[in-house]
Amino acid sequence: MATLAVRDLTAGYRELDIVHGVSLHVEPGEIVTIIGPNGAGKSTLLRSIFGLVPPRRGAVTFMGEDVTGERPDRLVRKGMCFVPQNCNVFPRLTVEENLEMGAFVPPSEARVRMAAVYELFPPLKEKRRTPAGVLSGGQQQMVAIGRALMMDPKLLLLDEPTAGLSPAYQRLILEKVVEINAADVPILMIEQNAKAALAISHRGYVLTMGRNRLDGRTADLLSDPEVGQLFLGG
Repeated sequence: MATLAVRDLTAGYRELDIVHGVSLHVEPGEIVTIIGPNGAGKSTLLRSIFGLVPPRRGAVTFMGEDVTGERPDRLVRKGMCFVPQNCNVFPRLTVEENLEMGAFVPPSEARVRMAAVYELFPPLKEKRRTPAGVLSGGQQQMVAIGRALMMDPKLLLLDEPTAGLSPAYQRLILEKVVEINAADVPILMIEQNAKAALAISHRGYVLTMGRNRLDGRTADLLSDPEVGQLFLGG
């Protein structure tokens, strides 16, 4: 059974469709990356899967259950967590308070999960009393991902996790994505650094103009001349 299955999904804003009949799936244990040009509908697709943009047609199945158009808070309780690209921390709250905001569990269990987040992201433990808004971009991204992990997710959705970060933090965040996945968390990710993201993924999808264009194992996509020319810098 697929962790996530999206079938013929169409979604958009007001009268404008941005995503047109997109289908994809994420199997247990996979990292799946979506790539494509700006304006291809990647973020709208992720937001629609997570219930932030109501689908107009199609279906979303999570862990075998139809969750099409389900409210985000209900999806979180079912185990689907989403880390948006922007405005993904509470800037006036400390690192530790941000993490606590993600834990709808008894305090004893929250402490265990917070310790696991600090083990994954050691700099956060040192900054735990620091307001998240004064952290570097890379550290803020750690906080955002860490808060999602506080829910012990069955699926993690990441929207451009390395956007705007230094090359060092880009590498670090993608390394942590691999570590999270190795702990048995399937991941569906949009990423601007297509080559690096595909290199750590099991499969990938290419979206253009809101539609499926290509998909397959990442080794095949990385060696595809069309993908290389359009999205990987030749």
